Amino acid sequence: MRCSFIFAIILLFGAFSQLSRPNASATNRNSSLHLENGWFVHGDHIVWGYAQHNGWWRAGMRPNITRNSLGDIRPNRTENLDQLINNMLRYGYPGFEHNFGLWYDRRRDAHDMARRDTPAVKAPFLEQPWARSGKGKAWDGLSKYDLTQFNTWYFNRVKQFADLCSKKGAILFFNFYMQHALLETNAHYVDFPWRTGNCIQNTDMPDKNPAANVFYDVSNPERRRLHELYIHKCLDELGAYPNIVFLLSEEYTGPQSFMEFWLKIVGDWEKSNNQDLLVALNGTKDIIDALANDERVSVLDLRYWRRKTDGSIDAPPGGQEIPGRFASTTDPAKTPAIQFYKQILEYRKRFPKKGIIHMLEANHQQTMAFLMGGGSMLIRYLQYPDNQDPPSYISPADAAIVQPLYDFINAKLSKSIYHTVPMDLIVNHKERNWLLADPNQLYLAYASQSGTIQLDLSKASGSYDVHWFNPKSGELKTENQPAIKGGAIVSFNTPDARDWLLCLKAN
Repeated sequence: MRCSFIFAIILLFGAFSQLSRPNASATNRNSSLHLENGWFVHGDHIVWGYAQHNGWWRAGMRPNITRNSLGDIRPNRTENLDQLINNMLRYGYPGFEHNFGLWYDRRRDAHDMARRDTPAVKAPFLEQPWARSGKGKAWDGLSKYDLTQFNTWYFNRVKQFADLCSKKGAILFFNFYMQHALLETNAHYVDFPWRTGNCIQNTDMPDKNPAANVFYDVSNPERRRLHELYIHKCLDELGAYPNIVFLLSEEYTGPQSFMEFWLKIVGDWEKSNNQDLLVALNGTKDIIDALANDERVSVLDLRYWRRKTDGSIDAPPGGQEIPGRFASTTDPAKTPAIQFYKQILEYRKRFPKKGIIHMLEANHQQTMAFLMGGGSMLIRYLQYPDNQDPPSYISPADAAIVQPLYDFINAKLSKSIYHTVPMDLIVNHKERNWLLADPNQLYLAYASQSGTIQLDLSKASGSYDVHWFNPKSGELKTENQPAIKGGAIVSFNTPDARDWLLCLKAN
């Protein structure tokens, strides 16, 4: 009776959402998300900052746009999507990365592997994209999934969020899949919808982990059919919303062959529907390097490999069933800012028109390294203060790291910074002084340590107003800064011992 009541609520809410959702096809793409010089731009304003990576399990900790708390609408339960996006845009994280949850029912939060005898489920639920069949009994005690039918509530929630992103100027990073269950502890896998016994189709999936390479093997006709059906469903539901970046999977460390399979379906769908999607290539370094030139790829996701302190590369190959969080043995938190900068800069120079995203629990210096290397958006876990669910929408704790820089860019540079690119015009201390430039218009030179910045403006014309901005404190120094002229190498001393961003803007 409890299970039937829950499904009735889900179906009713889904029907209401379907009736009230905005018409995506009416969105004006001329004022929506696109890429310029590798930067995300909405209309004529840059969209830069952090992106929130969603919660995978539990009731709270981080938002999840498809968490269903059965009418309990508040942060970290059933999100108020409008208020959530307002919060994102206010507090420096205008992006949101979504993937479906690790499991549906909170009873599995215990990380046990026991088969449930009853459907006495515990809310809130992390809705899956596939619908229940009403037949048989899956490992969680509810009916088995039908992988040819889809969860109306799930897709309506994602569409509502995508529509708000398009209207307000935020970005949704949408992952089709969630690899984590396929390679981690078997407690993560026992409720996975595609696991044999959890669905009415014969997926021929293994009973235990590792299961990733079987999942990605589309030589099996039934799995291939089900993948194609699901990918088309996601595109049919979401492809008309312009402020979405599409990614294959969270934590994808699978083989190149499945990435190519996915890209072909996406590309064929774009042609058939006369749509131009923002498609991200995410995976291990060998897959990124092999497919980055593909014309279907708009964005590169570099999170699954690192540069070590000595500059060497830590990048296991794809298809080895290495869990995404172990794709690199280097602790990302200990990645020196200079090495992070070099990783971003390398791909920005190789692919100047493509967006570059990464995921890192970045400190202040790493955040600056990402910007100055030409990074488009930095994904991270953004917990609320003290890891507690707040009574209302407030700033996540680590958003304070990017807030001063985010506010400065939006207030002073939102229509100009996306014309800049990293340039080699720094004369001294290139290991700690970095530059973004739109020649003759705007020069942004970052001194990660105090001292002197020498800038080669010998080919520049005109004169420039000089400002110093402190990206950690938000302090802006405009007084007593005489304008300078181009045509020579110019030198500047930082105002004090802190790191500073030098801004030269044509007057």
